Amino acid sequence: MKSMTRALCVLAMTAHGAFAGTVEIDMVHIQSNPGELKLMDEMAAAYEASHPDVKIKVRKFGEDYKTMLSTALQSEDAPDVIYSWGGGVLSDQVNAGLLRDIGGVLADDSKSAVGPAGIDAFTRDGKLYGIAQNVSEVVFWYNKDLFAKAGVDVASMMTWDGLLAGVKKIKDAGITPISLGAKDKWTAAFYWDYLALRLAGKGGLEVARTGANDGFLAPAFVKAGEEFLKLAELEPFQKGFEAAGYASSSGVFGDGNAAMILMGDWNYQESKTNSTSGQSVPDDKLGFFAFPSLQDEKGNPTDTLGGINGWVFSKNASDEAVKFMAWYQDAANLAKFAKGGYYIPINVKAADSLENPFQRQIAKDIGASTYHAIFFDQSLGVNAGNAVNDVSSSLASKAISAVDAAGDVEDAMAGDR
Repeated sequence: MKSMTRALCVLAMTAHGAFAGTVEIDMVHIQSNPGELKLMDEMAAAYEASHPDVKIKVRKFGEDYKTMLSTALQSEDAPDVIYSWGGGVLSDQVNAGLLRDIGGVLADDSKSAVGPAGIDAFTRDGKLYGIAQNVSEVVFWYNKDLFAKAGVDVASMMTWDGLLAGVKKIKDAGITPISLGAKDKWTAAFYWDYLALRLAGKGGLEVARTGANDGFLAPAFVKAGEEFLKLAELEPFQKGFEAAGYASSSGVFGDGNAAMILMGDWNYQESKTNSTSGQSVPDDKLGFFAFPSLQDEKGNPTDTLGGINGWVFSKNASDEAVKFMAWYQDAANLAKFAKGGYYIPINVKAADSLENPFQRQIAKDIGASTYHAIFFDQSLGVNAGNAVNDVSSSLASKAISAVDAAGDVEDAMAGDR
């Protein structure tokens, strides 16, 4: 009888231990806004309070996020929850067996909350690898006072030729036309991305990915480089732009030292964080406009460039990590980020809490977009994406020809086909 009792006690202790053992969740990201970071920590603490056997570490994962992550995911100590832009990089990670399928763990209501686009963005070969969180759009932010000082009407900037003329006029007024942080090459890539999107259109981009019709050496992509060089020839960027990173360039715009910056909706907050005053351009002096249209473009002027970002899970991540992120993505929780203006949630109920008029308009623009292209350095995969970033930075510095730029992207893409 005693031996049976002892056995039952051991069994009970073993069972209890299986449930009582602490589950550690390592969550990595790239965010830098103090308010958003505080809210992220508060979310983790709230979950821990209601789940005493769970411990969550929320941490920024270095400036060179993609490179560090590529190495970390192949180690035995890979982070569990990973901020992701999806696209070709996600495909590469899935093909390498570095991520886990979460479709069987994530509840149906969590799936429906992100909508078909959110599910599609993180699905590969019928398996779901991530939870979509937010959408973004790249636009030209501009300083109304500086435009007025230069005598430039924003309506004239709706075409590429009009933008080039406006840049000349702004520069002639003694104002730096555009802030750019080319050290972080992705900032320059937005120009080549958008020019290629306008000139080639969705169909042209899809054909180029296959390698047909000369791939990324097709005329539309060479012309994208040529048009970028037309802008670069005007020397529109602030002094030292080649050595400046995004934070610096955002601060230049936020301090009123440049008339424009081509950047995502997140720049509304980041320009405050990085400006000397911490305030940036006042809302009544701030505006934005869509990337201009070009002659002979095959794309649609309502096509947008941006992202559908979210969270993916390393191959050894626990079910609890998935459940935590499902809770984190609840509409009531995301509404707090929306109210703070940190990003535009893909969850429609959460997006209703957006108070910032600029973000509300951007959300409408994305909703009306005929095609929302994902950032090329994500959608094309690691190698081709890095090539786009490299050639874009070189084009901004007039250090490469348009043909060579297109050829470098095609060569990198060819290696992945």
